[in-house]
Amino acid sequence: MIIAQNFFIKGLINLSITMKSNSDKNQAKLPWWVELLFVQIGLPDSWLSKYLKKKKEADNFIYENKKYVAYSAILIAGILYIYPIVRYTSSSASCIDQTTKYLKSNNINRSQNKMDINSLAVGFCHGGSLPE
Repeated sequence: MIIAQNFFIKGLINLSITMKSNSDKNQAKLPWWVELLFVQIGLPDSWLSKYLKKKKEADNFIYENKKYVAYSAILIAGILYIYPIVRYTSSSASCIDQTTKYLKSNNINRSQNKMDINSLAVGFCHGGSLPE
């Protein structure tokens, strides 16, 4: 009987130790930013709950509208890819227009026709020099 009680007590002790170690393993470690902002710095817990609620809503919205989100991402990526080309072309056209007006106003190379003035303006805007 005493031996049975000792085994029973040892079994309960081992069971409680095993349960503690399993509960420690099941307990998720907090992300570093939560640890830093809400534990170390001490921001209000209500902010964390609001943030997590908004994150869940955003995840649900994205999950429900995958196709539209993907199309929007492709559209935005396309615009970001094309914008520098459009900006360069616009500034180049502006430079050519201003240089052409300058060449016409100063009557440089009167004997040359409009095509030659335009080619001089393009050459100047791309690093060349104007005729004297």
